[in-house]
Amino acid sequence: MDMRPPISPQSPTYEVVGPLERVDERDTVFARASLISGTPQEREYHTKHPELGQIDQRMAKFYHRNTGPYFESVFGPVDALALPDVVDGPVSETKLLRPPDQFTSLTKRTARTLGADLVGVGLLNQAWVYSHKGRHPYFENYKEGRPVFAGVASDYTGLVWGDPLSIKHRFVIVMAFTQNRRLLRDGASGLVDFEIGRVYAKSALASVQLARFIRELGYPARAHHLRNYGIMVVPAAVDCGLGELGRCGFLITKKFGANTRIACVTTDLPLFPDEPANLGIQDFCSKCLKCAKACPAGAITKGDKVAVRGVSKWELSREKCFLYWGTKSHSCAICQTVCPWSKPDTFLHTAVATIAVKIPPSRRLLVWADELLFPPK
Repeated sequence: MDMRPPISPQSPTYEVVGPLERVDERDTVFARASLISGTPQEREYHTKHPELGQIDQRMAKFYHRNTGPYFESVFGPVDALALPDVVDGPVSETKLLRPPDQFTSLTKRTARTLGADLVGVGLLNQAWVYSHKGRHPYFENYKEGRPVFAGVASDYTGLVWGDPLSIKHRFVIVMAFTQNRRLLRDGASGLVDFEIGRVYAKSALASVQLARFIRELGYPARAHHLRNYGIMVVPAAVDCGLGELGRCGFLITKKFGANTRIACVTTDLPLFPDEPANLGIQDFCSKCLKCAKACPAGAITKGDKVAVRGVSKWELSREKCFLYWGTKSHSCAICQTVCPWSKPDTFLHTAVATIAVKIPPSRRLLVWADELLFPPK
């Protein structure tokens, strides 16, 4: 039985311009905003990064602003899915043996049954694995500078802030889940919190369930979701053929545009990788500035790509984005909803998207038409 996966002849559409550098999760905006002044973690981080002290203090003031019935009802329960023995766990001693194509088909069917709208499989690029843990484990109270767990064993042995991360699985399964555009289009509001959180909760549960399913087949598997990421999910999704990285920083898919949330499972289950997609997004986004013009925070660049950790990409101002969320006390998804690719899944949109993919000269006209027919509010 040949258990070796084929090597995809197609390369992802992101341009590698230098050595790929792993990201330290402690440098992500949510990790920095969650630092509490005076704790050992905060002092250690800002000793190494004194230039971020002032902006991080501003963001920290807003870290707990996103609360309320809508927010707590959908984001709160996801915390229970973040514990180490939930995202990962023991592997069955009975190993099911099947060819990679059968396992791939089974895995995708299972993921869709669990609620995923798109599923892709790829080889896990170690450059997308975070180098260190940066988000605090949930069920904690860090106000006293030390973890205090509620309902969780005090002998917790999972990774904590600053611990090195190592995920040696060979494959990654990426699932994308669509959001209700009607609830997102009005900008920052409680309904936006509710819809984003609802989809994140759905994706988190599906990733945990899929990982558990694979472990029951006899193969290691770990879930990665909103409350416990070990990898960067967007580049992994690009590698798995779900879409391309857009100007807005989100994954852009042909069917749903930027209007998805992502969860993953890394595993050693033998699988066949999908080919990366080439939808022409890099060319399209270079002609389209709609998300940048619509962003109320000015967080999305209108300029050219720059080199970021070895990849050429449009760089976002993560701090501007976070501070806008904080001042509004709600999540925002304007860039996702105004994207010309984020239209309802209809015959017309499918036809226009196919034209954009197949006929590159049409893209400038399509950008103009979208601006005319669907002006940002």
